[in-house]
Amino acid sequence: MYTSIKTLAAAVALPLVAALPLSQRAEAAFDSTKPFTLHTEVANGTSALNNLYLTSFHVGAAQNTVVGSANSSQAIGWTLSDSILQQPIALQGAPAGFAYNLSLPLAAPYGSDAPSGYEIVSLGVTGVATTGFYFKDSALAWSGSNATTAPKAFDGCFAVCQVNGTAPYFTLGRQFQLFWKENNASTSSHCADVKLVGANLA
Repeated sequence: MYTSIKTLAAAVALPLVAALPLSQRAEAAFDSTKPFTLHTEVANGTSALNNLYLTSFHVGAAQNTVVGSANSSQAIGWTLSDSILQQPIALQGAPAGFAYNLSLPLAAPYGSDAPSGYEIVSLGVTGVATTGFYFKDSALAWSGSNATTAPKAFDGCFAVCQVNGTAPYFTLGRQFQLFWKENNASTSSHCADVKLVGANLA
């Protein structure tokens, strides 16, 4: 019986591929049409702010800000709808599709030691939702030509700072808080400019 070298090589290679550990197999591509989590990837600044998972932090009635946690189990789920970043909310009696919208007001965080030019990120039902978001591969991006509601000082840059707390809960101690950064603000030693990287929920 005749077996070509090519056929024999293919037969040997097949079980080797199947035996590769999961860590060496290709991961599924990120799909921004499905729910996802977001974590930080430092672009400029201290690496201590790398791989923080974004979660909401309650600051008032139906109003939150966004903080980072090293604990992936605290990450909230996000969706992208009509270029608006949203946190879907399941509340008793809430209509289907009810969500908190990400809003970037031109407002410094109250009572915070965040540097000048670092503005609050709001997540809730009040405020105007910021438009213009999309994904480039798995990294959140923003386009000014697509946005109608973003402040003029925003150019797509987010930052995380370790701050003295978040109003009105300063007694909880220091937090890693997400800010949007004005385009002329300098980088502080206790902050980092970050990319927000998406990963689909299982």
